Amino acid sequence: MAIVKCKNPACPYYDRTVPEGEFCPHCGEALNLEKTSPQKSYTPLVPDNADGRTYVELPQKLRKNRLTLNHSNSGQTFTIDSDSATNKIYLGRQVAIPSVSVIDMSDLPFAERISHLHAYVTWDNNRNCFTITDNDSTNGTILNGKSLIPQQPYPLNPGDRLEFGREHKIIFTGEISET
Repeated sequence: MAIVKCKNPACPYYDRTVPEGEFCPHCGEALNLEKTSPQKSYTPLVPDNADGRTYVELPQKLRKNRLTLNHSNSGQTFTIDSDSATNKIYLGRQVAIPSVSVIDMSDLPFAERISHLHAYVTWDNNRNCFTITDNDSTNGTILNGKSLIPQQPYPLNPGDRLEFGREHKIIFTGEISET
């Protein structure tokens, strides 16, 4: 079985192993150079009259992922998309620091349990997932019942439970969707 890698630099699986086949299942790029269209263009899911093969149009924009944190008591939601999370998106209470993105949670009940820059979310292109990292917070961050080691990223999955603080915890449920 040969190792097949996507050669589309715009694909999140660029130069990574993908299942064998004619096309990358993530972006539609032809995996075998002999299989590409002579014009090196793609027609959306219709046979090319010249050779009878079907090609997939490369997306104009790669799909984004969205993380939604649902606060269990208030019903408030906080949303982060994968494009903006290539840089750190802090979860905390608003601070006046230029060039620092903070999702302000100061309106939540027991917000005093949240540090100003409590934790941060990033998008990990290598693992194709969101991660959460405790930013040496005073009251700690808990993911699915386990305390996070500060400054160590943890992958987030749909349905994860995220807690800030000790007593009177601020609890969120995470949802991840493709946009």
